[in-house]
Amino acid sequence: MNDESNILDFFLGSNTPEGFVSLFDEITGLYKDYVSYVIKGGPGTGKSTLMKKCAAEASLLEPYLERIHCSSDPNSLDAVILPGAKVTIADGTPPHVIEPQFPGAYESVVNFCDCWDEEDLQKNREAVFSLSEKVSACHRQCVGLLKAAHSLLQDNFLLAMACTDGVKATKAADNILERECKRRRGLLSKEHKRFLSAITPKGLLCCTDTVNRLCDRIYVLKDSYGASGTLFMEELRTQLLQRGFEIYTCICPLNPHDKIEHIFVPELRLGFVTANPFLPLEKALAPYRVIHFTRFTDMEALKKKKQRMRFNQRMAAELLDESVRSLQKAKSIHDALEQVYGHAMDYKKINDKAQAVLCAIRQKYPAEV
Repeated sequence: MNDESNILDFFLGSNTPEGFVSLFDEITGLYKDYVSYVIKGGPGTGKSTLMKKCAAEASLLEPYLERIHCSSDPNSLDAVILPGAKVTIADGTPPHVIEPQFPGAYESVVNFCDCWDEEDLQKNREAVFSLSEKVSACHRQCVGLLKAAHSLLQDNFLLAMACTDGVKATKAADNILERECKRRRGLLSKEHKRFLSAITPKGLLCCTDTVNRLCDRIYVLKDSYGASGTLFMEELRTQLLQRGFEIYTCICPLNPHDKIEHIFVPELRLGFVTANPFLPLEKALAPYRVIHFTRFTDMEALKKKKQRMRFNQRMAAELLDESVRSLQKAKSIHDALEQVYGHAMDYKKINDKAQAVLCAIRQKYPAEV
């Protein structure tokens, strides 16, 4: 078995109540000193296979690297980030389209589109159209279900927030930071935004191995409704960036614009993780310390709302389960679409292009390594 202790697994896109939310501008906007390989091609044409080969080779040379998984098929990769070589490789096709802004100077397009038999694909165009539309319909259904689940959970959030002592929650975050990381002068902060979890055909999936690979000390905030956790994490993020640290900020796939779920500080090997009934991460990790949301909550006031909140949570869980089933159906149909494209591919041509990319990346590393 390969040693993957230096591999960090994340998502840069997720199905959300707002549709597919992409963080791929983390690659296109923040890595201008890198070389960015953008792969263009149809479904099942070898994009993920190339990235897996790059990650496997680079894992022997990199102090750490990132594998970015596809939320519609977690076994597939959407991108790989190689800091040692200063290289990113990404699938540049929908739903996370990447169009080169500085072609040749920054992005290098790897075109698999000239490796297929267009005549064969045109003969099967009706199947391509039909299967593609069915996949889209499944994703639309998933979004509708997630929107309904989010509405119920947002009601719980607002009810809990009314019972939460925000000052106490933010003060707790400040006290922890005073112990764990001192203020620093003259250092620029840096933030990487990621999804650590995503709604996938395998369920609500979380890359817990990444937490253990990044952190020796893990604070887990058990928060059933997200109110105190939101305030706690926002304060942590603000203070860590003000103090000049490089951090990973992991956002919530059910509330991608307003809620931070986890924060990691690689330099300190320090992590802050939110656990809830849908992701009971305290069971999957070895926490240094567990903080319960009841510490910041008026539990007597919250008890008066328990019946409504339990109903909301139970119905949201059913909706989430149904959204997963819609993604499972989408994947099954997408697999059939991949077979149509696979039948039309010249895989020798693709392998030659893949080898050229691998060779170019190898040359980015020092010869003595």
